[in-house]
Amino acid sequence: LLPFGLKAIESVTIHPYLDPQFFREQRRIALLSGMGEFAQLDKFLTQEGSSSSSSKSSLLPTPVSPAWYDPESKSWYSQEDFSGLSKKEKESLFSCVMYCQYAPTGRARCRRCGEDIQKGELRLGYPYRWRQADDCYTLYLHPECYESSVFGIKEKDLRKKIYGYEALNNTERARLWKEMRSEGRMAKANKEGANATAEYSSGSVGVDTKSLPEVPVPKDMAVPMLPFQKEGLAWMCQQEESSVRGGILADEMGMGKTIQAISLLLARPVKGPALVVCPMAAVNQWMKEIEKFTKKGTLKTLVYHGSEKGRVATQFKKCDVVITTYQTLESDYRREAHKHRVKCKYCGKLFMPEKLTFHQRYFCGPNAEKTKKQQKTAAKKAMQSMGIGNSKASSSTDAPPTITNIYRDFMKQAGVTVKSKGYWNVMKETQERLKGSSSSSSSKGGDDVLSRERLALLDRKELVELCDKKGLDSTGRKPELVDRLMDFAVRGTTSKAEEPV
Repeated sequence: LLPFGLKAIESVTIHPYLDPQFFREQRRIALLSGMGEFAQLDKFLTQEGSSSSSSKSSLLPTPVSPAWYDPESKSWYSQEDFSGLSKKEKESLFSCVMYCQYAPTGRARCRRCGEDIQKGELRLGYPYRWRQADDCYTLYLHPECYESSVFGIKEKDLRKKIYGYEALNNTERARLWKEMRSEGRMAKANKEGANATAEYSSGSVGVDTKSLPEVPVPKDMAVPMLPFQKEGLAWMCQQEESSVRGGILADEMGMGKTIQAISLLLARPVKGPALVVCPMAAVNQWMKEIEKFTKKGTLKTLVYHGSEKGRVATQFKKCDVVITTYQTLESDYRREAHKHRVKCKYCGKLFMPEKLTFHQRYFCGPNAEKTKKQQKTAAKKAMQSMGIGNSKASSSTDAPPTITNIYRDFMKQAGVTVKSKGYWNVMKETQERLKGSSSSSSSKGGDDVLSRERLALLDRKELVELCDKKGLDSTGRKPELVDRLMDFAVRGTTSKAEEPV
């Protein structure tokens, strides 16, 4: 701020052992001495000091000129960027000053007035480059915020200099040109700025605590108050009596905000209890400080927190100060808000009215349709649940989740590494592996290939017949028969303990 003529506040040196009263007084004097200088900054920003309206310098960043726009990549190119482009890429570019389109989202802001550009509104975009080595990017404007002194587009040049103008119909073209010539937004902004400058210059903005009527310290205060704390009490009493009915006391830590708040409760008593909302760690501190700074029996306090808060709530009218926590306040708010939830007629779940509209638009009901981003998120969650693809639960680094990749994941979990790539190569490798295991099992005994997975699918009667065929003991439960057959498949003979007598 110094280049605009504001004075540097150097009259106060912050020191950890500085007396709080002296520090607050000196800081207030230093701030008040520099307050009048802000009008000069406002003059600079609104260009009021210019000799004429034509000499006003624009607050818009200087656009890149000449510029070419690529509609496919939505990128801007300047003359310096042409060296790295091929002839075909150069032919796909359009020479223009800016482009117009309907805003697809509501996230962009106008670079001139600073207001949001609502979704579906017509907007203008022009190229800007922050540094010479950086790429060009787009800054957006309301059509009403267009500056002819910066862009210099005439009505006959609209087709050549604004990309997307041809796509508009006659009504939209007439409205666009009318808004570009209007000064509605800037006239309103200039009027508001002039009113704010006049209000500030008159001294009506801000309060000089020295000019406030002195409020005597309440008699029920048990400790004396420092001068700057008395100023804070006078200011808070003035705020309570104004149309604002409140304010923010933002003194530094250790300056006595709690004692000033307690003095306000005594100086301006209200009907019913006063509510103090604080972190859980500060509840006992408030209790102790109210007891310390006031005479005995002056303020009756009550803590509304915990499992007994329902019983405590019946005693509100008997106390002067109710102390609660942020968590308790939020919990009670949610409990009351949930009473207003509405049932969805499709899934039966309960939602707040504003959330129900969103739920039925994107997730539930015959007309629900997810956005592209929501569809991608749902697909990603499904892959994580199945343990495939690039999810953390998957051991595979291949994408997308094809049949081959899913098979590779499950085989790796079974301890078998699939080395081939591609569907037909994986099929060929699998067939060769099955042939090899089949010939190995046949050489060890029996033509049938026995596996625990295959035996688990058979019932006990079939296992008994298979044991009789192999000459094994067919008595016992199903798990014992499976173990006996698998032992035979591995050893190729009956163990001594299982030989029939």
